[in-house]
Amino acid sequence: MQDYMYDPAYRHLLKAKEIAQKENVIPELQTEINRSIELFQQKINYCDDQTIPPSPALHSLITDTLAYPWSDAYKEGRVSYSVDTAMLSGNSEAQLIKSITSASKARMVLEIGLFTGCASLAMAEALPAEGKVVALELDQGPAIESLEKLAEKKTKFDVIFMDANKEGYVPYYKMIFEKDLLASGGTLIVDNVLKNGDTYSGEHSDSKSWAITNFNELVLQDNRVHKVMLPLRDGVYIIRRKEDTDASVPEKKGDLNYIK
Repeated sequence: MQDYMYDPAYRHLLKAKEIAQKENVIPELQTEINRSIELFQQKINYCDDQTIPPSPALHSLITDTLAYPWSDAYKEGRVSYSVDTAMLSGNSEAQLIKSITSASKARMVLEIGLFTGCASLAMAEALPAEGKVVALELDQGPAIESLEKLAEKKTKFDVIFMDANKEGYVPYYKMIFEKDLLASGGTLIVDNVLKNGDTYSGEHSDSKSWAITNFNELVLQDNRVHKVMLPLRDGVYIIRRKEDTDASVPEKKGDLNYIK
């Protein structure tokens, strides 16, 4: 999926174009609609062009993922769930994740929801030689169980990237902070927090949008964390503890009123 297709305004412009052609509206209006569509596309393409290209390994992973016959693999039972290549992080988001990993001087990173490993590879490229990537995927069992085991071992991560089943976002988030899986000074990166624009448009293009809306409200109401939401692709949340971003905030663990 092209990045601009995540935006409901773009999708409505496509619908407006179709109606304008069908109803034979004045050429000037059709021209403005077409130009608006072009500008959506040009902005995304410009940002992509201004971003460093992927490494050869990352480029190969992205290309192979997009070319793979996922539908056939699902029908033949070679994958356990129906795959949409929009699940792939893509280069722009991968480079953001890599930049955060590098700036954090991370040594231990975690990806919850691996797919083909685009984000994991991007983080790995920013790690020192002794660095470690841990990735959780559904085929290896429910992520919540794996997180519990990691917590029991007192494992802490400098960067955590969450891009798994959307109804799992709230329990994953709670466990990350309740079990101290995020190291001091660490960063949690969460993908798909705009969910095709459903979170702000009131539309329902995705059946899992409710889960993201609940998650976003949970984070918004959590006064322990510093957060910024970026409109990159399908929305990215950057979340850190306040004591790691504001020197005036004393280190303490506040209570969180959970969204039920």
